[in-house]
Amino acid sequence: ENPSVTPPPTPAPTQPPTPVPTPVPTPMPTDANDGPPPSPGGVASYDEVLGAPKCSFAPSCDSGILLNGRANINNGAEPNEPNTLNTCTDGPFGSYHSDESIDRIVVTRASGGDGDLTEGDLVTISATIWCWNTGSNDRIDFYYASDASNPVWTQIGARKTCPGGGAQTMTASFTLPPGSLQAVRANLMYGSSDAGVNKCVTGSYDDTDDLVISVKPNTASIASISEAAVRPSKHDDVQGAIEFSAKDAEADFLMKELHELNTGGVKPAEGDDGSDGGKGKGKKGKGGAGGSESTGTAASATDKYICSKHAPLASTICADGSVADDTCSSEGQRCGKKGKKCWFMSGCPAGDDGEESSE
Repeated sequence: ENPSVTPPPTPAPTQPPTPVPTPVPTPMPTDANDGPPPSPGGVASYDEVLGAPKCSFAPSCDSGILLNGRANINNGAEPNEPNTLNTCTDGPFGSYHSDESIDRIVVTRASGGDGDLTEGDLVTISATIWCWNTGSNDRIDFYYASDASNPVWTQIGARKTCPGGGAQTMTASFTLPPGSLQAVRANLMYGSSDAGVNKCVTGSYDDTDDLVISVKPNTASIASISEAAVRPSKHDDVQGAIEFSAKDAEADFLMKELHELNTGGVKPAEGDDGSDGGKGKGKKGKGGAGGSESTGTAASATDKYICSKHAPLASTICADGSVADDTCSSEGQRCGKKGKKCWFMSGCPAGDDGEESSE
């Protein structure tokens, strides 16, 4: 070996270097006051113009965390409070999840499905609330308005008492009326006071929250109306005007029935068509025939009737009906045109003579 000769360098390793492992990021901490997570479907965002959470078109509408808490109470200040469409305010006293608060409102279609909320859908309002102590002193009202931009509130059913203390979920159901931008309201209160013209109780521990929902038109109804609008008159313009006037009157009558269903708070049992003399959705069959052809039984002098193509509510007959006469003398008798029948109701309370009540 020659010491003057320089040895060749050691070759570089052929193995690639071991990669540095990427650490798993630490998850964001969850704040205790963030409230329950939103449900699948439409999640609301705050609308600065309306002053309340609003959902776009979706099968449901969820306020998420936007209503959690009340006013500026300790540990539970409500974002963008008071979240109401008018001048209703929240009570400033108490502490979060010790005293009253509405934490979340969800509107869902009762029948489920993936389609957007549509006029005529039966929907359920679910309010997640906190009731003080045993809940026996706390009550809640539910309302809806067909126009969120200019709300006129209609109460849904009767005022309800909390079933217990702490976190509770209370519900109310109604049928979506015509209107593209509607709203629902929950008003939780300590005690029980008159809601007043603004339809809210604003005591020291009370909470009122609104949720705005986007509603699609009922295309089936629009198609029916459009077809009727372009249908030529049978004879002349006068006859056509009479036909359209009758259709308008019938539409007004149906809208009145829908209003009574929404405010009544009582829905007929599934499958109840009224054939047993009950107050089902179907025709009122006093003789058990479900509103079929006349049984020939003459009405008494105190019975009242309405001549209509559709079965009216019993309360509507008592309030707006007429006493039996030559036009209608028996149940199911034909009257007028276009398949109208005589719908009778007996046992109406005294004073229901078809005139407006003085009360």
